[in-house]
Amino acid sequence: MRTLALAFTAALAASAASAQQGVEDFYRSKPISFIIGTGEGGGYDFSSRLAAQYLGKFLPGNPTVIPRNMPGAGSIAAAEYVYSVAPKDGTTLAMFQPTFILEKLNDPNRKYVSQDFTYIGRMDSATLVGLVWHNSPAQTIEEAKKTEVILSANAAAGTSATIPWALNRMIGTKFKVILGYNSSAAMGLAVERGEAFGNGSTSWDYLLTKPDWFEGNKMKILYVIALERFAKLPDVPTVLELTNDQRNKNALKLIASTSSVGRAIVAPPNNEPTRTAALRQAYAAMMKDATFQADAEKRKLGVDPLDGKTLQGLVADVATQPQDIVDLLKEMTLPPN
Repeated sequence: MRTLALAFTAALAASAASAQQGVEDFYRSKPISFIIGTGEGGGYDFSSRLAAQYLGKFLPGNPTVIPRNMPGAGSIAAAEYVYSVAPKDGTTLAMFQPTFILEKLNDPNRKYVSQDFTYIGRMDSATLVGLVWHNSPAQTIEEAKKTEVILSANAAAGTSATIPWALNRMIGTKFKVILGYNSSAAMGLAVERGEAFGNGSTSWDYLLTKPDWFEGNKMKILYVIALERFAKLPDVPTVLELTNDQRNKNALKLIASTSSVGRAIVAPPNNEPTRTAALRQAYAAMMKDATFQADAEKRKLGVDPLDGKTLQGLVADVATQPQDIVDLLKEMTLPPN
């Protein structure tokens, strides 16, 4: 029995070594394409490029990871491409705005299944806030119920549009959303230029790249899009706190949960299993690496890891909510008219 056990252990070790060698041989000559579902200059772009710079160093074979922006419809174009077109051999990674999960709930005809992507791990939770500029005609939510406030947004599927539209219907705010800005940076520039009075949703990481907005009191943060208050903004309410209606709160929880999904690295569905395992191990090693962490801090990017398997379960939970809550969410987040 002892001889059999030793033989079995040796066989497992040999199999693992063979798999490791196979992954190393594969990646030694295969670059990885990292699809970024937003335009250049925003928080998702920054985090994606940080991952692309470091991830290959922790993979067998040390492949080059090449970032490529694919903006469009709040990351929906990128999600559909990665789901249906991109190779499933371990040579494609991506990062989408997490609202792609809610967009699938709102429109079952979208050409992907959120929970079927292969989740590698989360770079950072996605703390999102709504803000107005210092010259906005409304500086509070109550004032926004009395006067129109123009907000810049990316696409109808993103929280920069859906949250203001939902608040208009739920509590009577008068936000007017202007679509077409392809990143947080573009939306921020629109505010600075006077094209809009604020953003319905922008990332905290992006705001950290704008210290003059804080130092000069150029903006007022109205709400946080999250399940709980943000520790760095303890006096700012969550969007859930802006309504007393429980069904509205439940629907808003679907949107707020995207902060937990955050800046997730994903691969196509049915990704090659041994390379998926290698990618998850490389991700875990990268997130613990002191040089990576120091670089993230230097770039003012958050690091809040969540492993791929846990992330996969979280997405499955969000993507399979009761239909009545999904229907309410659809109703609240439709564009005007």
